[in-house]
Amino acid sequence: MRILLFMAVVANSFDLFATAIGIHWFGNREGNPLLAGIAHEHWLLFVLIKGALVPLLIWRLYRYRHHTPHLSTAGLGLVTVALTVAVGQWLGWLAGVVQVRHLMHF
Repeated sequence: MRILLFMAVVANSFDLFATAIGIHWFGNREGNPLLAGIAHEHWLLFVLIKGALVPLLIWRLYRYRHHTPHLSTAGLGLVTVALTVAVGQWLGWLAGVVQVRHLMHF
């Protein structure tokens, strides 16, 4: 269960980092797959949600492990998978942008 907590927090951190790189350095106007609207219109609110609220919700799911262990584990697993998919989408998009920019310079 602790490994799921760790993986969820790490995936959330990578997602926030990848979002910052994708939006601010590479000009992605689509944004984070989970919070696209907030990421473009209200960046500070997005950072507060991704940097504070989401980790608090992850911690809350972890704390439910004594009351509802199956639901807590399933919730943390779902959050971890969703955030990992979001990071994967960002990495794929960033790799595509870098490759296309590289090809355009020839």
